[in-house]
Amino acid sequence: MTEQPTKQTPLVSVIMIFLNGEKYIAEAIESVLEQTLTDWELILVDDGTTDGAAPIAQGFAARHPERISVLEHPGHANLGMSASRNAGLRAARGRYVAFLDADDVWLPARLAVQADAIEARPEVSLVIEPMLYWTSWAKSTDPAAQRDPAGQMIGELGLPVGEVLEPPTVAIGFLENGGGTVPGICSVLARREDVLAVGAFDARFRTLYEDQVFFFRMALRFRTLALASVNSYYRQHDDSACHHEGMAQGHLKARPAFLEWLQEHLIDEGIKDRRLWRAYRAEMLRFDRPDLLGVRFQRFVDRLGMAGRDSVIRLVGPSRYNALRRRYKLKSTDTTPPH
Repeated sequence: MTEQPTKQTPLVSVIMIFLNGEKYIAEAIESVLEQTLTDWELILVDDGTTDGAAPIAQGFAARHPERISVLEHPGHANLGMSASRNAGLRAARGRYVAFLDADDVWLPARLAVQADAIEARPEVSLVIEPMLYWTSWAKSTDPAAQRDPAGQMIGELGLPVGEVLEPPTVAIGFLENGGGTVPGICSVLARREDVLAVGAFDARFRTLYEDQVFFFRMALRFRTLALASVNSYYRQHDDSACHHEGMAQGHLKARPAFLEWLQEHLIDEGIKDRRLWRAYRAEMLRFDRPDLLGVRFQRFVDRLGMAGRDSVIRLVGPSRYNALRRRYKLKSTDTTPPH
């Protein structure tokens, strides 16, 4: 690829955090260098790496000093994903920001597609795409076969495509689908000033749900555009952060803490949308301690499905729901959600 000089202020700041990952980081960086849109900077944030990933990152920065830089925390500390992305954001200069983890890759059109979309819609602050859960990389030595998405799962967003979505439409979609429509952090583009305005990432979420905090902060305040294109590959492997946290079981354990944060955020922001609160209460009831309404009743509610849970929550009501939470001494504010 022929190198082209960037402007003093790049259009897009790409932030890549890494904690080890020497096996994959070079491929991730190369996928940025291969972008058809060349007006970008790449900020590599070292979150306390102990393997050979740091020298690899430094090598790329030495070869491309005009567009690639490497940061680390004071004392080479490991502060987690959220703090590391925030460090990258503080150093970023671009109008837009994109995130790529060091074990994932982009297709060459990734930045161009999303930058064109957001440039054409100045009212939009967040552009999201589905991502591909990438498994073929481990199944073949043929590079063409490795990038073939046939037979692999695409994380469908379940949102209207090509429409400007007003808040809180996207946040409601995230909740009503049980969190399944949340895009991968590697597949979004956002206006940097708006990311900073909402507080970016919350350092209390070091690994799991750090991305969902970001998405809800953005989707509850700003307009979102969903695209159908797939330009981001999310690598599935045993060394990933999600795998180390226990995959699905880790998410189940961490989700109540995230939902607790979300309730406080909704109250702090003064959000009173009834459908959003109904979806939130349904999720809280699913992931709360099983003794909230009794183990048997919880299983019964789970068998009813989403529609049935909504009916139960409407029957219980938000005041009774919070009273039960206080009775069982669950971590929560005592504020009754709007209704």
